[in-house]
Amino acid sequence: MESLAMLIVIMFSILLLSGPINIGLTSRRVQEFASKRRGLTAFRRVIILGIGVIGVFIAITFMYETTPLAPKLYALLAIGGNIYALKREIDYSKSR
Repeated sequence: MESLAMLIVIMFSILLLSGPINIGLTSRRVQEFASKRRGLTAFRRVIILGIGVIGVFIAITFMYETTPLAPKLYALLAIGGNIYALKREIDYSKSR
């Protein structure tokens, strides 16, 4: 039972932190810092994509399971945060 509780804690942590981490990685300050170093930009984008995909898949899992309302709202926030971060990264790429 302890391992199941630990799995749920890890899933909730990823769910709650994926959006804010991606928003932080797509902030203007981080984007401009990484644009000066070519390899760092690619690494940052891979990290954003990895965290975003994992966060959205976990959020979709919580949306379709029979869970209470709070985890479903957290899942909506995670999906929204990851989509917003992706949009910010695409907009920054187009402006360069």
